[in-house]
Amino acid sequence: PVQAQSFIKKFFNVDDVSHIQRERDGMQMDYNVYLKGGIEIDFDHQGNLESIDCQRSSIPNGVLPELIANHILLNYPDYFAVEYVIDYRHLKVELNNGLELIFDLEGHFIRIDD
Repeated sequence: PVQAQSFIKKFFNVDDVSHIQRERDGMQMDYNVYLKGGIEIDFDHQGNLESIDCQRSSIPNGVLPELIANHILLNYPDYFAVEYVIDYRHLKVELNNGLELIFDLEGHFIRIDD
């Protein structure tokens, strides 16, 4: 989808895409994009971001909602986000220290997941 392609072009080097896997989710097709370095980005059938896993690398600036990015910067200045999952109920961010932070869909902090 065009929206997924735009996301990749904006935050990554298109040449780093190693392969794309289409997966059927009910009646829809989802897309899993794999980049060099082990980065995986999942998009729904419309190209909306569902998750990004950068393994041990930092998620690029601008991917996380501003409220979430600011929360991490203020409360965990020595750490960075390596995984971001968009769920229908909440947003989850994993930091490079293994801590998982849960936010509401507007980006307000809810809790640390254990």
